[in-house]
Amino acid sequence: MNCKVGQPLPNLPRRKFLHTSSLALLGLAGGGIPGISRAVGGDVLHIRNYQDLSSLDPVSFVSSAEGMVMTAIFQNLLQFRSDGSWDTQPDAAEYFEQLDATRYAFRLKPGQMFTNGHGEMTADDVKFSFERVVDPSMHALNLPDMGPFSHVEVHDRYSGVLVLRSPYAAFIPVAVAGPTGVILSRHAVTAGGGRFTTNPPACSGPYRFKSWQAQRKTVLERNPLWPAGKAPFSQIHVYAMTDEKAAEMAFEAGQLDCARISVESTGPFERDMPPGGSIRILPSGRNYWLGMNRENSALADIRIRQAIQYAIDAQAVVEAAWFGLAPVSTGPIPEGMIGHRERSLIPPAGNPQKARQLLTDAGVTLPLRLRLDVNNAALELTAVQVMQWSLKKVGIEVEIRAQDSSTFLTIGREAVNNRWRDVQLFMQSFTGMADPYYSLTWFSSSQLGIWNWERFSNEEFDRLNQRAIETTDPSERSKMYRHMQDLMEASGCYRFITNGVMPQIYRNTIEPAFRADGYAMLRNIRPAAFRSRS
Repeated sequence: MNCKVGQPLPNLPRRKFLHTSSLALLGLAGGGIPGISRAVGGDVLHIRNYQDLSSLDPVSFVSSAEGMVMTAIFQNLLQFRSDGSWDTQPDAAEYFEQLDATRYAFRLKPGQMFTNGHGEMTADDVKFSFERVVDPSMHALNLPDMGPFSHVEVHDRYSGVLVLRSPYAAFIPVAVAGPTGVILSRHAVTAGGGRFTTNPPACSGPYRFKSWQAQRKTVLERNPLWPAGKAPFSQIHVYAMTDEKAAEMAFEAGQLDCARISVESTGPFERDMPPGGSIRILPSGRNYWLGMNRENSALADIRIRQAIQYAIDAQAVVEAAWFGLAPVSTGPIPEGMIGHRERSLIPPAGNPQKARQLLTDAGVTLPLRLRLDVNNAALELTAVQVMQWSLKKVGIEVEIRAQDSSTFLTIGREAVNNRWRDVQLFMQSFTGMADPYYSLTWFSSSQLGIWNWERFSNEEFDRLNQRAIETTDPSERSKMYRHMQDLMEASGCYRFITNGVMPQIYRNTIEPAFRADGYAMLRNIRPAAFRSRS
């Protein structure tokens, strides 16, 4: 806990740093990572994904790890640009226009084909894809992405109008351009039983799905039906590597072309970059926080939850886990986005004295013993160990329960099991998007038992969530979103930590492409000398 903001990391040679700090810790040895070819560069792109896939279906994907693959093999009406902004540009649509507050007209480019013999993309496929997400029988995990979307009016083979029940300020960045809005083949999905997971029945993007090996890799290959010119790579190998240290070693060994790395390795890589490599430290819209299940009997008293909020030194957490590269956040909405708060209700360093008084007022017999669930990634484990240290100073003893990401992502979901009743504390993180709606809607009452694991339910919050997406005045929306974060924090269910950063290393043999929040855009990455050929 002695790391200070701005304090340089030891100037160790890269190989010594990686081997001394990683190999012994992880139990890894040898010269390579299983399943990764040594032949980087050339016509095949080798890239790290931070976790494995669980579903590539818009109704059931759970993370940006899947979204990264989905936007390479499917098309949206619009797609995000790769220039560091959240601006959009046409994808499947040759024309897209907002007609009024609740109607958006589109016309598809003719000649866009689905793979596996499923024919040309039509406006009926757009209708099927959007309406499928809001169909109550689908129980879509990502239903909030669609907001008040109602239906699609099909005008002819290629054109139609997206119709909303009420205005939705985040419709284009969240629903139209995000992974939930990818366009599927009605014929392919229906013929396959109406759902799929990691084996999509048809693709339409510059790449098509080839294979998936659980906990290993996903292989995409060039789609010969793609009408917009030859895709940059013959194949893309996407490796599921939850451990950032393993990814760093794979990059250094020449086995990866691009990889998100740990923040603690950023300094050593900047000082001792492997030949032909580069690094970018990108902003991240990800929200990291400690959540508290208020329906668990141990945390039912708001004074206990508030004591935990005040006990945790978020500044120390960020210094230790993010090496001072990321600031303490004031809430889920990051700096630079409307709705960002200048300060939080709880000071960054907390207040241990106030925490002890709250525990006394609640009549708690110390030590208070609690469980804390966490994804077993190194960054999160470091963060919760600092939280454990902070809490112990006020008489709260925490048992850390680390789990693999696929298991962790189910602990608060009622539809999966009854484990949510046992959940007490947990460290969670969500990816943000281009609009503050996406950062906050998951904490509404409609998300209880889905993504709202804190069981936070507040009528004012829910009303503001609805009003904010119907409001077009940015200043009014900003006021609402700031107050919504106040309500979250005042509930005692959240201790906000940081919005993080996204360090990415890559070889100079490629031209990388990243979304505004630092995630790789597979379809836009190309060899350094590549020029699209028709």
